[in-house]
Amino acid sequence: MEIKTCRFVDASDLFDGCPDAWQMFMDSDPPFSWGDANRTMITAELIQDVILDFFTEDENIENQLDKVLNRLQLTHGAYIDLEN
Repeated sequence: MEIKTCRFVDASDLFDGCPDAWQMFMDSDPPFSWGDANRTMITAELIQDVILDFFTEDENIENQLDKVLNRLQLTHGAYIDLEN
């Protein structure tokens, strides 16, 4: 048996200071289950794909989404924990 390590970033850190972007993400009905587990890990690429499908004319939300997308670039190889 091999014990493995998983790298992850909390979604609250990823969306820190971006409450409108977080709300838009949650309201988008993303293609995964929030589950009822201790940890719900999804890939950064999945979050990126969901965000890239958003359309808004609100400059404030657009700036928040850009900030989140920039942070996602720093998470290479890590999962995002939705923190159930």
